[in-house]
Amino acid sequence: MLKNYFLKFKKNNLALTKPAFSMIEIITVLLVISIGMTGIMSLIVQNIQSQSISRKTLIAYQLAQEGVELIRQVRDTNWRNGSGPENWRLNLNAGQYYMDYLSPLPVSAANTASGRLSKDSEEMYYSNPATTLDEEDFSRIITIAYPDGLDKQMKINSTVYWVDRGNQYFYTVETELYDWRK
Repeated sequence: MLKNYFLKFKKNNLALTKPAFSMIEIITVLLVISIGMTGIMSLIVQNIQSQSISRKTLIAYQLAQEGVELIRQVRDTNWRNGSGPENWRLNLNAGQYYMDYLSPLPVSAANTASGRLSKDSEEMYYSNPATTLDEEDFSRIITIAYPDGLDKQMKINSTVYWVDRGNQYFYTVETELYDWRK
């Protein structure tokens, strides 16, 4: 009987000394997991913001390239209409302009907001001059310059501005057009 008592006591004593998780270990594990999750959530938020900026930069690049092509179209139209080799830059004086795919000629721009572009029902951007630039809008200013006063070369700068999360960004495409017919 005494033997049974010692065996029973030993079994109960072993149950008390079995390894188990303490409260400190559980809190430590939860802390490590929460720090890891915070880092992952931070990366997700940063990725979403980066995606938004990348998408708008791509749109801005395409709109800036379109601005250069619109000026090139005016130059080519001058040649096609027989304006003569001396008038290849007709309606393309030095200055700042805004223009869209519906405009046959550039329009003088007072500031960056005057070149505001908005989407129509077909998701095409058109000029919509305004005094402010909203988060969803872009603004395009096309600058024409004649370096060194030469009559054979035109420098075109097409800059697109936009606002994303309170920060203003811009993208510029620059090219030179020549009167290659002379």
